[in-house]
Amino acid sequence: MKRRAAFVGMGLALTLAGQAQASNGRYPGLGMDYSTAIQYDFSSLDVPHQPHTVTTNGYFDITTAVHFRLTTIDEIWVGSEISPVTDTRPGERRWLGGTGLNITDVNWYHQGYVSSFRLGKFDVPFGRAQDAAPGLYTSDFVAPYALGGMNGGTYEYRFFTDNWGTIAPSLSLYAADTSVLSRSFLRPSQQARRSDGGATNTGKLNNAAVVVNWRAPAAIPYLEVQVGYMTNHKGDVSAASPTAANEQMRVASVRYMIPFVATTDLGPTLAGRYLDLVPFVEYVKVHNENGVPGFDTKYLTTSLTFDAGRFAYGLTHTNKQISPSGGPRSNEYLTEASMVYHVTGLVDLALSGGRSRQGGQTSGLLGISITLNGSF
Repeated sequence: MKRRAAFVGMGLALTLAGQAQASNGRYPGLGMDYSTAIQYDFSSLDVPHQPHTVTTNGYFDITTAVHFRLTTIDEIWVGSEISPVTDTRPGERRWLGGTGLNITDVNWYHQGYVSSFRLGKFDVPFGRAQDAAPGLYTSDFVAPYALGGMNGGTYEYRFFTDNWGTIAPSLSLYAADTSVLSRSFLRPSQQARRSDGGATNTGKLNNAAVVVNWRAPAAIPYLEVQVGYMTNHKGDVSAASPTAANEQMRVASVRYMIPFVATTDLGPTLAGRYLDLVPFVEYVKVHNENGVPGFDTKYLTTSLTFDAGRFAYGLTHTNKQISPSGGPRSNEYLTEASMVYHVTGLVDLALSGGRSRQGGQTSGLLGISITLNGSF
């Protein structure tokens, strides 16, 4: 079965590539966005009075989004990711291990002049730290509130004014995916089940997120603000989650770009004469995280990015405060400094290092990746 799935995937990719090039942008037609990364992670676990435990992991992370263009404003999206789907063990030296194929998106995407929507399997547009904060590891740290691969739909309407810029409220209704697309392919894995429990695992579109994005007011043209509220119903009460509870989240974030010389010309950027600073702050408050009653958390992410021509330097810190019902408070965190060198318009070389504390354990982190991005 695994070999058949691999050959089917290769055949589909080759077919799509040939058709996309032949379509020459006409409608209907086919296109693809892709990102191929080779990454090597190094972590050192600090345990008092014991030798450091060193773990290494080298792997490919290949993401693709194939879109079948029906009209100029309607597309069918199919997204996939080939990456490790199992965690490394402490002290393990792994290279290309634990790799699987996940189907991340299958949806109808409509992009109108003032509104847009997605119907199918999609990522809930709630929170920005997973994309806006620099570094290689922040996206995993904030994953508990960055919900991806949900079944349902999202709708956004955009209001435009000269003074207020763009104000875009959105509504998403969704449930956890328990179809065959919830499993990992190319390796043995299990399909998600309703009996697994957890927030959003209801089989009904009774989970919701309301988000408002505000961008580019005339007085502060480089400002981006997001506020939102999410409510997720508990899954089935079963042996996996005998005391499940509903989950609620609130988010507020601000991102602002400070250009030293306001220009959109490519020449100064490539020559290293374009400079800007991008501060970002996001606060998320979670009640009953993942449906665990009384397990309340607060995330505060702060980051600063300095763009200088081909280079981008970043510093990110995320603090997670855990307040379990009836237990003592604790803090987890992730701090990383990063650098990205844009070798060409398609190739990026990234280096990131820092420290993390999770589950009562402190680790040093170091990662390097080279990424090829493109589309056709």
